[in-house]
Amino acid sequence: MLATFLALATVTTAQAHEGHKDDMSDAEMVQMEMHEADAMHEEAADTMHDPESMAQAHPTASGVVERQTPEQALEAAIAENRLTSAGDFLGRLHPIAAHFPVALLLMATLAEILLALRPALGLETTVRFLVAGGAIGALVAALLGWFAAGWRLSDKSQTLELHRWNGSAIVGVAILAAWFAFRTDRRSGLRVTLAILAVALVIQGYLGGEMVFGPNHLGLE
Repeated sequence: MLATFLALATVTTAQAHEGHKDDMSDAEMVQMEMHEADAMHEEAADTMHDPESMAQAHPTASGVVERQTPEQALEAAIAENRLTSAGDFLGRLHPIAAHFPVALLLMATLAEILLALRPALGLETTVRFLVAGGAIGALVAALLGWFAAGWRLSDKSQTLELHRWNGSAIVGVAILAAWFAFRTDRRSGLRVTLAILAVALVIQGYLGGEMVFGPNHLGLE
């Protein structure tokens, strides 16, 4: 049962990844994922009704139907999700890299708020470190995101297109914020850019969630 669930999760993630790479619209990806999920659920149901072998029918190239265990189904799903190129590998690093600039830049915003309220805390160096690290992290995450989504200027998926260009804009604003952070006479500019970044990062996180978990993933609509 666990193996079947893992196979379903692996296939769903792979399908979403390929959908974005293939420039599918949001509706097309939802349709594809629902079709794949229905097929997997039907196979899982067939497996659960076979107490002797806990296996499912699997046609071979010769047309002979074999019985495939859930573990074999999981292995097949993993095999289908293997890397195809260096660019594919870099693209898959995007979800990992994206967390660092979000954390660093939001913490920089919080530190700057504390500094504005209590200048005696002397957090200027901390803010510089956080903003600089966040800007570098944002640049890396954005580059990896372009590898993940494909190198094109427009997307059929509105969610992906917004995520792509909002993320790219975050890089530019973060670099500007880093420049402000190292200029003692530009504190107001730093605070404005950090405020913009905080809003943009929340939006970016929401869009990322929409891409991974599907439309209305927070259940607000």
